[in-house]
Amino acid sequence: MIEWKWVYIMANKNGFFKLELLLLSILSKEDCYGYQLTMKIKNITGGIITIKDGTLYPILYKLLDKQYISTYEERVGKKIRGYYHLEPLGKEKLDEMIKEFTTTVNCIYDIINYKVDDNDDR
Repeated sequence: MIEWKWVYIMANKNGFFKLELLLLSILSKEDCYGYQLTMKIKNITGGIITIKDGTLYPILYKLLDKQYISTYEERVGKKIRGYYHLEPLGKEKLDEMIKEFTTTVNCIYDIINYKVDDNDDR
């Protein structure tokens, strides 16, 4: 099992994963508004991963520009709320990012679990 605090540190310092992966993953399950995305990430990770508005919205705008997501407005009470929706191109990108992330994690596990063998030429 991954210790998430360690992953968070790696994410910030070494580019271990991109926040786009988390945002697209959540949007693959349901449409969300910006604050809802930040709260879902915070709640799902037990507060280990948090995203500030100053970080979130530039990423969302980039995803919109690349047509990975779209936005629509919905009236909620007296407020009009902007929701983000995953587009088919975004689903393709998400699948690619998950594959890349999984490969990286598996390589790290290979190194962690590596055992020296007398017959090993590595």
